[in-house]
Amino acid sequence: MKLSDRLQRIADRIERGETMADIGTDHGLLPIYLTENGISPKAVMTDISEPSLMKGRENLAGSMPDGHETVDCRTGDGLSVLAPAEVDVIVIAGMGGRLIRQIMEADIALTRSFAKFILQPRTKQGELRRWLLENGFAIIHEDLVHEGRHIPEIITAVHGEDRRYAETGRAGDLWVTKETADAYGEKTDMFYDVPPWITKATGPVNEFMGRYIEREKRKLESVMMSQVRDREKETRICGDIYYLKGLSEV
Repeated sequence: MKLSDRLQRIADRIERGETMADIGTDHGLLPIYLTENGISPKAVMTDISEPSLMKGRENLAGSMPDGHETVDCRTGDGLSVLAPAEVDVIVIAGMGGRLIRQIMEADIALTRSFAKFILQPRTKQGELRRWLLENGFAIIHEDLVHEGRHIPEIITAVHGEDRRYAETGRAGDLWVTKETADAYGEKTDMFYDVPPWITKATGPVNEFMGRYIEREKRKLESVMMSQVRDREKETRICGDIYYLKGLSEV
Protein backbone atom coordinates (compact mmCIF):
# COMPACT_ATOMS: atom_id res chain seq x y z
CA MET A 1 0.00 0.00 0.00
CA LYS A 2 1.32 3.45 -0.97
CA LEU A 3 0.31 6.36 1.22
CA SER A 4 -0.15 9.98 0.20
CA ASP A 5 2.76 12.26 1.09
CA ARG A 6 0.73 13.62 4.01
CA LEU A 7 -0.05 10.22 5.51
CA GLN A 8 3.48 8.99 4.83
CA ARG A 9 4.92 11.90 6.81
CA ILE A 10 2.61 11.02 9.70
CA ALA A 11 3.64 7.36 9.44
CA ASP A 12 7.30 8.40 9.53
CA ARG A 13 6.75 9.94 12.97
CA ILE A 14 5.72 6.54 14.39
CA GLU A 15 8.66 4.43 15.47
CA ARG A 16 8.89 0.70 14.91
CA GLY A 17 7.31 -1.09 17.84
CA GLU A 18 4.94 1.73 18.81
CA THR A 19 1.25 0.87 18.98
CA MET A 20 -1.18 3.47 17.68
CA ALA A 21 -4.79 4.58 17.35
CA ASP A 22 -6.12 6.57 14.39
CA ILE A 23 -9.02 8.73 15.57
CA GLY A 24 -11.47 9.48 12.75
CA THR A 25 -9.68 7.00 10.50
CA ASP A 26 -11.93 7.36 7.41
CA HIS A 27 -10.41 4.85 4.92
CA GLY A 28 -8.14 3.32 7.55
CA LEU A 29 -5.08 3.55 5.30
CA LEU A 30 -2.62 4.62 8.00
CA PRO A 31 -3.22 1.82 10.54
CA ILE A 32 -3.33 -0.75 7.72
CA TYR A 33 0.01 0.49 6.35
CA LEU A 34 1.67 0.52 9.77
CA THR A 35 0.62 -3.00 10.68
CA GLU A 36 1.05 -4.45 7.19
CA ASN A 37 4.67 -3.24 7.17
CA GLY A 38 5.43 -4.45 10.70
CA ILE A 39 5.92 -0.94 12.13
CA SER A 40 3.09 -1.08 14.67
CA PRO A 41 2.38 -4.44 16.35
CA LYS A 42 -1.12 -3.21 17.16
CA ALA A 43 -3.38 -0.49 15.78
CA VAL A 44 -6.87 0.76 16.51
CA MET A 45 -8.92 2.50 13.84
CA THR A 46 -11.88 4.49 15.12
CA ASP A 47 -14.66 6.61 13.73
CA ILE A 48 -17.78 8.28 15.07
CA SER A 49 -20.26 5.74 13.64
CA GLU A 50 -20.39 2.35 11.96
CA PRO A 51 -21.19 3.83 8.50
CA SER A 52 -18.18 6.14 8.88
CA LEU A 53 -15.95 3.18 9.77
CA MET A 54 -17.21 0.98 6.93
CA LYS A 55 -14.59 2.14 4.40
CA GLY A 56 -11.84 1.31 6.84
CA ARG A 57 -13.27 -2.14 7.52
CA GLU A 58 -13.54 -2.84 3.80
CA ASN A 59 -9.97 -1.73 3.11
CA LEU A 60 -8.70 -3.81 6.02
CA ALA A 61 -10.49 -6.91 4.73
CA GLY A 62 -9.14 -6.30 1.23
CA SER A 63 -5.52 -5.67 2.26
CA MET A 64 -5.23 -7.93 5.30
CA PRO A 65 -7.82 -10.74 5.45
CA ASP A 66 -6.52 -11.65 8.92
CA GLY A 67 -6.01 -8.01 9.85
CA HIS A 68 -8.41 -8.24 12.76
CA GLU A 69 -5.57 -9.88 14.68
CA THR A 70 -3.52 -6.66 14.67
CA VAL A 71 -6.06 -3.93 13.81
CA ASP A 72 -9.06 -3.32 16.03
CA CYS A 73 -12.01 -1.38 14.56
CA ARG A 74 -14.10 0.64 17.01
CA THR A 75 -16.92 3.16 16.79
CA GLY A 76 -17.24 5.98 19.25
CA ASP A 77 -16.50 9.60 20.06
CA GLY A 78 -12.88 10.71 20.19
CA LEU A 79 -10.59 9.01 22.69
CA SER A 80 -13.46 7.54 24.69
CA VAL A 81 -13.16 4.21 22.84
CA LEU A 82 -9.67 3.67 24.29
CA ALA A 83 -8.50 2.54 27.72
CA PRO A 84 -5.88 4.71 29.46
CA ALA A 85 -2.40 4.17 27.97
CA GLU A 86 -3.79 1.42 25.72
CA VAL A 87 -1.60 2.54 22.82
CA ASP A 88 1.60 4.55 22.53
CA VAL A 89 0.62 7.02 19.81
CA ILE A 90 -2.60 8.84 19.03
CA VAL A 91 -3.11 10.18 15.49
CA ILE A 92 -5.82 12.77 14.85
CA ALA A 93 -5.56 14.02 11.27
CA GLY A 94 -7.68 15.91 8.78
CA MET A 95 -9.95 17.64 11.29
CA GLY A 96 -10.20 21.26 12.37
CA GLY A 97 -7.81 22.31 15.11
CA ARG A 98 -10.68 23.32 17.37
CA LEU A 99 -12.29 19.89 17.08
CA ILE A 100 -8.95 18.21 17.82
CA ARG A 101 -8.61 20.39 20.91
CA GLN A 102 -12.13 19.46 22.04
CA ILE A 103 -11.36 15.75 21.59
CA MET A 104 -8.21 16.08 23.71
CA GLU A 105 -9.73 18.20 26.47
CA ALA A 106 -12.89 16.06 26.83
CA ASP A 107 -11.05 13.80 29.29
CA ILE A 108 -7.67 15.36 30.01
CA ALA A 109 -6.59 12.56 32.36
CA LEU A 110 -7.20 10.00 29.61
CA THR A 111 -5.45 12.22 27.07
CA ARG A 112 -2.34 12.55 29.22
CA SER A 113 -2.08 8.77 29.60
CA PHE A 114 -0.89 8.42 25.99
CA ALA A 115 2.79 8.93 25.21
CA LYS A 116 2.62 10.81 21.92
CA PHE A 117 0.17 12.70 19.73
CA ILE A 118 0.53 13.29 16.00
CA LEU A 119 -1.94 15.99 14.97
CA GLN A 120 -2.74 17.34 11.53
CA PRO A 121 -5.25 20.17 11.85
CA ARG A 122 -6.87 21.55 8.71
CA THR A 123 -7.76 24.86 10.38
CA LYS A 124 -7.09 26.73 13.64
CA GLN A 125 -3.54 25.40 13.82
CA GLY A 126 -2.45 28.27 16.03
CA GLU A 127 -5.33 27.74 18.43
CA LEU A 128 -4.32 24.09 18.78
CA ARG A 129 -0.65 24.93 19.37
CA ARG A 130 -1.60 27.43 22.06
CA TRP A 131 -3.84 24.87 23.79
CA LEU A 132 -1.14 22.20 23.71
CA LEU A 133 1.47 24.47 25.29
CA GLU A 134 -0.93 25.88 27.88
CA ASN A 135 -1.95 22.37 28.94
CA GLY A 136 1.47 20.96 29.64
CA PHE A 137 2.37 19.46 26.26
CA ALA A 138 5.70 19.86 24.50
CA ILE A 139 5.87 20.13 20.72
CA ILE A 140 8.68 17.87 19.54
CA HIS A 141 8.24 18.02 15.76
CA GLU A 142 6.70 20.28 13.13
CA ASP A 143 6.30 18.90 9.61
CA LEU A 144 5.11 20.58 6.42
CA VAL A 145 4.14 18.60 3.32
CA HIS A 146 2.57 19.28 -0.06
CA GLU A 147 -0.97 18.04 -0.68
CA GLY A 148 -2.33 19.42 -3.92
CA ARG A 149 -2.46 23.21 -3.58
CA HIS A 150 -2.16 23.02 0.20
CA ILE A 151 0.68 22.65 2.69
CA PRO A 152 -0.71 20.71 5.67
CA GLU A 153 0.95 21.20 9.06
CA ILE A 154 1.71 18.14 11.19
CA ILE A 155 2.36 18.71 14.89
CA THR A 156 3.89 15.99 17.07
CA ALA A 157 3.55 16.51 20.81
CA VAL A 158 4.13 14.69 24.09
CA HIS A 159 3.12 15.60 27.60
CA GLY A 160 5.80 17.87 29.01
CA GLU A 161 6.41 15.70 32.06
CA ASP A 162 7.40 12.77 29.84
CA ARG A 163 10.96 13.59 28.78
CA ARG A 164 11.72 10.20 27.20
CA TYR A 165 11.81 11.61 23.69
CA ALA A 166 14.09 14.51 24.56
CA GLU A 167 16.43 12.44 26.69
CA THR A 168 16.95 9.71 24.09
CA GLY A 169 17.48 12.14 21.25
CA ARG A 170 14.54 10.78 19.28
CA ALA A 171 12.80 14.14 19.38
CA GLY A 172 15.21 15.89 17.02
CA ASP A 173 16.00 19.47 17.91
CA LEU A 174 12.59 20.59 19.22
CA TRP A 175 11.32 20.61 22.77
CA VAL A 176 8.90 23.54 22.76
CA THR A 177 6.98 24.13 26.00
CA LYS A 178 4.91 27.00 27.39
CA GLU A 179 8.08 28.32 29.02
CA THR A 180 9.80 28.33 25.62
CA ALA A 181 6.93 30.29 24.09
CA ASP A 182 6.69 32.69 27.03
CA ALA A 183 10.36 33.56 26.62
CA TYR A 184 9.46 35.41 23.40
CA GLY A 185 7.46 37.97 25.40
CA GLU A 186 4.25 39.56 24.13
CA LYS A 187 2.65 37.57 21.31
CA THR A 188 -0.08 38.11 18.72
CA ASP A 189 -2.23 35.32 17.28
CA MET A 190 0.23 35.12 14.39
CA PHE A 191 2.86 33.85 16.83
CA TYR A 192 0.98 30.56 17.21
CA ASP A 193 -0.18 30.38 13.57
CA VAL A 194 3.43 30.63 12.39
CA PRO A 195 5.62 30.04 15.45
CA PRO A 196 9.36 30.83 15.48
CA TRP A 197 10.19 27.12 15.63
CA ILE A 198 8.42 26.49 12.31
CA THR A 199 11.70 27.47 10.64
CA LYS A 200 13.06 24.12 11.93
CA ALA A 201 10.19 22.14 10.42
CA THR A 202 10.75 19.33 7.95
CA GLY A 203 9.35 20.22 4.54
CA PRO A 204 8.80 23.30 2.33
CA VAL A 205 9.39 25.97 4.99
CA ASN A 206 10.29 28.80 2.59
CA GLU A 207 7.22 28.22 0.45
CA PHE A 208 5.02 28.02 3.54
CA MET A 209 6.40 31.32 4.86
CA GLY A 210 6.10 33.00 1.48
CA ARG A 211 2.45 32.03 1.19
CA TYR A 212 1.69 33.49 4.61
CA ILE A 213 3.44 36.76 3.79
CA GLU A 214 1.56 37.12 0.50
CA ARG A 215 -1.73 36.39 2.25
CA GLU A 216 -1.09 39.11 4.82
CA LYS A 217 -0.12 41.56 2.09
CA ARG A 218 -3.45 40.91 0.36
CA LYS A 219 -5.27 41.47 3.64
CA LEU A 220 -3.41 44.76 4.15
CA GLU A 221 -4.24 45.93 0.64
CA SER A 222 -7.92 45.10 1.17
CA VAL A 223 -8.05 47.02 4.46
CA MET A 224 -6.27 50.04 2.98
CA MET A 225 -8.62 50.15 -0.01
CA SER A 226 -11.78 50.10 2.09
CA GLN A 227 -13.84 53.28 2.27
CA VAL A 228 -13.30 53.63 6.01
CA ARG A 229 -9.68 53.38 7.11
CA ASP A 230 -9.04 51.08 10.07
CA ARG A 231 -5.58 52.22 11.09
CA GLU A 232 -5.47 49.89 14.10
CA LYS A 233 -6.05 46.88 11.86
CA GLU A 234 -3.52 48.16 9.33
CA THR A 235 -0.93 48.48 12.09
CA ARG A 236 -1.64 44.95 13.32
CA ILE A 237 -1.30 43.43 9.86
CA CYS A 238 1.90 45.39 9.21
CA GLY A 239 3.24 44.01 12.49
CA ASP A 240 2.39 40.47 11.40
CA ILE A 241 4.15 40.97 8.04
CA TYR A 242 7.22 42.35 9.82
CA TYR A 243 7.19 39.34 12.15
CA LEU A 244 6.87 36.86 9.26
CA LYS A 245 9.61 38.51 7.23
CA GLY A 246 11.87 38.36 10.27
CA LEU A 247 11.29 34.61 10.58
CA SER A 248 11.83 34.01 6.88
CA GLU A 249 15.27 35.59 7.15
CA VAL A 250 16.38 33.24 9.95
